[in-house]
Amino acid sequence: MGGKSIAALVFGGPDLAGNARRTFRFHLAYALLDAAAGGILLNAPLVALKAFQAANWHLPLRELYSGIGMIATLYLGSWMARRPKMPFVFLPGLLAAISSLAMAAATGSAFWFLTLFGIGAMFEITTRPAVTAILRANYPVERRGHATGEVRKWSSLAFLTSSLVSAYLLQLAADHDAVVAEIARPAPTEGALHWSSHHAAEALMILAGILSLASFICFREIRVKERPEELLHDLRPEVARSLREALAVVTRDARYRRYLLGCFVDGFCQMLYFPLIWAFLTKRLEFGYVTSSAMMHAIPALVAFAVTGALGRWFDRTNPWFSWAWVRFVWGLDAILLAITPEAAALLAPALVVLPLMARLLRGSVQGGWWILWWQIGVTHFAPPGEDTSRYMGIMVFLSGATRFLASATGMVLAALAIAPSTLMTVGGLGVMASGLYSLWQGARERREHLPETMTDFETQFRKPRQ
Repeated sequence: MGGKSIAALVFGGPDLAGNARRTFRFHLAYALLDAAAGGILLNAPLVALKAFQAANWHLPLRELYSGIGMIATLYLGSWMARRPKMPFVFLPGLLAAISSLAMAAATGSAFWFLTLFGIGAMFEITTRPAVTAILRANYPVERRGHATGEVRKWSSLAFLTSSLVSAYLLQLAADHDAVVAEIARPAPTEGALHWSSHHAAEALMILAGILSLASFICFREIRVKERPEELLHDLRPEVARSLREALAVVTRDARYRRYLLGCFVDGFCQMLYFPLIWAFLTKRLEFGYVTSSAMMHAIPALVAFAVTGALGRWFDRTNPWFSWAWVRFVWGLDAILLAITPEAAALLAPALVVLPLMARLLRGSVQGGWWILWWQIGVTHFAPPGEDTSRYMGIMVFLSGATRFLASATGMVLAALAIAPSTLMTVGGLGVMASGLYSLWQGARERREHLPETMTDFETQFRKPRQ
């Protein structure tokens, strides 16, 4: 621990100076506000079901639109490569915030409510290549994992708090509806049944929009370390050229292709079973709303808060291939422990609680690390510093969208064939662990070839020697 107190480890933050320290403050403010907005929006599908009578086919709308945003980043990542990055964060962020605000005006239609929810997610997802490029430019490589880990740690706590408080307020509103309906029988006043829950949802969506807007205003205050002479200020789209540049990255960089393959296997196997966890907890294990919510979000988020900062520091001094191997082994074990719970509980009753609890603790221990590796720092072990950062990250986000579509379609087909959720969870968990083995193999291969061990080693080779 280096003699540091527990308080210093929890609250101290990374050792940064100058513009990097300023970046950390605004990055943290942005992430906390964005997480608070996201926690409120987490309850949007439940609001649509309970208050607005959404049909089942309405529920995938968010994933559909976010997938479109992911696919669009294949082009956007290259288009922004030689242009100032901040407009590619702030302008889509502004539109995402407006979409959340507009949800308050769409409470009369579950379709439009969830459509706006999805459009907001679509705009938010397109900011990620630019965010990655900005954070890479502003954080020193030897502290980047620690900084992003600390930010993710605190934002996970903000997300958890926001989601629980907003869910509690919505439950109070629903209880009020029930009381009003009971009192008003047999002739309820027109519109009385849903007055409270509708207005509670509207107020929360407005709050989410305001928090989201404030988050991107904070992020805009970051002073991006970009060289003006290397930037183009012409924002006219060049679709063909941008797509050619993205294709050239994949064609010439064999290391990055191998990295993308591991991420594809990981993401595909996860998405085979992830949408089924809610149904598995509530139907197969017969957990109630509170227990299911705790297992799905609260417990993993609390563990993520406890360990993600330390995990980020570990990433700074570890080969990313080996970091991914550990994260994927643990992540896959979560799914397998959940899948075997019913059979284990039939033999030993306490397993009904013990195994899911162990699974979710394991998931929480790596979910913050998975997020910062996937969305913020993982590609920096492969993309040369500078304009290629957004190109590489654009490809990564595109891969996420394509994987999501393919895996979701495969999962739907398998579910239609009456494949049990526990079977899909077992297969998916083993697949995620297999991607961890693949990462371990690639890390060992690169070590034999004397390739850079850490992200710091990788970036050092691009630094110009002093004259």
